[in-house]
Amino acid sequence: MKTGTVLTVLSIPLLICCTTLSPDHIKDHQWLYGGGYRIGDKLQFDNKTFSFHGDTILKSDLPVAVVVMTSGDLLGSNNDITIQSLATGEEGLYHEK
Repeated sequence: MKTGTVLTVLSIPLLICCTTLSPDHIKDHQWLYGGGYRIGDKLQFDNKTFSFHGDTILKSDLPVAVVVMTSGDLLGSNNDITIQSLATGEEGLYHEK
C-alpha cells in the first residue's frame, strides 16, 4: 500500500506539467516566437495571414510549416508548440501568449 501511495504522489506533478495541446487550442490562442525557425514574431491563426489545418501552418494559404510537437500543463501557463519549416526542416519554438 505504501508503494502505491508513493507512486501516486510522484505521478501527480507529471500529470500537471505534461499534456499535449489540441488543434483547437492551437488555433484559438496567440503564440510568441521563442527561438529557432521563425515565421513571425507572433502567430495568430485568424485566417488573415496565418491559418492552421490539421498540423499544417499556412501563410496566405500556402503551406510553410508543420507543428511537430506540443507541450503544456493542465493549468495553461507553460504551453509551447514546436514548428518545422517545410522548405528547410529547421525547427522553431513558440510560446502561448
